[in-house]
Amino acid sequence: MEDHPVADTIIRDVAIVLGIALIIYVSTNITPLNVETVASGEAPETLKALLLSKVPILAIKNFFLSIQSALAVLGVAFLAGTFFATLKIREIHHKEHEKYEPIHLEEIAAKEKFVQWQVVLDHVNSESPAEWKLAILEADNILDEILEDQGYAGETLADKLKTMSRTKIASYDDIWDAHKMRNQIAHGGAIDMDMSKKLARDTIAKFGNAFKELGYL
Repeated sequence: MEDHPVADTIIRDVAIVLGIALIIYVSTNITPLNVETVASGEAPETLKALLLSKVPILAIKNFFLSIQSALAVLGVAFLAGTFFATLKIREIHHKEHEKYEPIHLEEIAAKEKFVQWQVVLDHVNSESPAEWKLAILEADNILDEILEDQGYAGETLADKLKTMSRTKIASYDDIWDAHKMRNQIAHGGAIDMDMSKKLARDTIAKFGNAFKELGYL
């Protein structure tokens, strides 16, 4: 934005001239304006009396009352706007918090476990013998992952189970039975091996008890 020094100088000079003219007019026609009259309060009182005589008191009161009413309306509008803005800001912050909320790894892991276990249950509750066997195979894989996460060494699940103390969990023998059933399915052939739904459910129940003791479920 460009400056206009010439225009500013003209406005200043005009203001000075008008001010001097006003002082001369008041001093000549209304009351003398000098150090003594201003210091004593004579000149201000004279100007005040003149203004009051020219402007009715009621008009002045009405003027200030109208200003007061306008300020009251503006105050209510300001409070309402502030309240509304606060609600909107809180709503935005809440949405941003949900959008950028830190990811809790424990919650994610718990959801993954639930999904894995639900898949196993869906298989074993079906009417397909092939899915019953698949449920046992998947449950055995979950058990292998659990033991590996808990620090049990070994290339196979059997190796990990051998390093686990029998006193670790009460369902230690059931784990072995369930794992042996998995081996029969894996090595004997999922199609050739006959299996009842009760046997499949009992085997999955053994895995489920072990998962609970190991803190998976």
